[in-house]
Amino acid sequence: MNTPNHIPPQQFQTALLGWYARGHRAMPWRDETASPYHIWLAEVMLQQTTVTAVIPYYQRFLQRFPTLQSLAEAPIDDVLQHWQGLGYYRRAHMLHKCAQTILQNHNGRFPTTEAELLTLPGLGPYTAAVIAATAFNTAANVVDGNVERVISRLYRVQQELPAAKNTLRNLAAHLSPTEHGTQNTRHSQYANAIMELGSQVCTPTNPQCLLCPVAQWCEANHHGDQTTYPRKAPKKQTPHHTATAWLITDAAGHIYLQQRPATGLLASLYELPHSGWEPKSTPQQAPLPLDTQTECDSITHVFSHFKLTLNLLHTEVETIPAANRFTTDNLPALSTLMRKALTHALKRR
Repeated sequence: MNTPNHIPPQQFQTALLGWYARGHRAMPWRDETASPYHIWLAEVMLQQTTVTAVIPYYQRFLQRFPTLQSLAEAPIDDVLQHWQGLGYYRRAHMLHKCAQTILQNHNGRFPTTEAELLTLPGLGPYTAAVIAATAFNTAANVVDGNVERVISRLYRVQQELPAAKNTLRNLAAHLSPTEHGTQNTRHSQYANAIMELGSQVCTPTNPQCLLCPVAQWCEANHHGDQTTYPRKAPKKQTPHHTATAWLITDAAGHIYLQQRPATGLLASLYELPHSGWEPKSTPQQAPLPLDTQTECDSITHVFSHFKLTLNLLHTEVETIPAANRFTTDNLPALSTLMRKALTHALKRR
């Protein structure tokens, strides 16, 4: 790996910003009228989710929660209902909690500095940096997965991820605009530009090096081994768990659903009753006496840390308690797994 000084920061910024100005993707949260609330919401949604998938969710979410105050004052069940399909539901819980904190402790206005933003619940270094840079145009070292890939190739960083994260952040900081000596550089544009470069040009496979505005400084490009960076430690084998879920209905077509605890995995979401599918969970029995059970096949779902095969059974009971009684036209917030299970079971019963 070369030392940071082999790339002159101001020349790098000029080349990158010129490329970005000539043409970049239009996104709702990049609009000049976008508020810090819009930028924050988009960044939270974009964690673990692609831009293409996020845009319709983002637009629908803002229709229901057009302001930070409307989000903060909404019931969490309503927020989860409008988050359905995006997955990683802890994001929705932290989004709601953070909105309430800003409303209560900051008069409904986002803090403007990276340090203050880091004090908010659910905001890590990346999210705080990107809000500081793109919403308030202040100096911040924005490093997401796309930027890590760009930096690792520019310097041919041999250290493997995730151990290399600090090294990559330090190298990215060397190239990022600072308050001293780069007053003419817009921090918001630079942050968006380097993330755009990783997303659209310096891609994981088949990087478009001939179109890259900073290829002249890229050591991996010079060596022709771009796709071997960033180096990554071998993945651990994904555990595979098996469980049973019950579709319980009554003669009127009501469905039995239960709500998960307010904390933990998929907190507060509703689900079909099941035998316990999380790692180390205590085996559960069906919540109602079941006389007969019909197999409805099985589904497989992949979480971030394990794979699950869910065997589906159907039974009909005389009465479902009012608190657990739902219809297909009036379903509460369900996780992707449970929407998939419910749809599959209803077709196969």
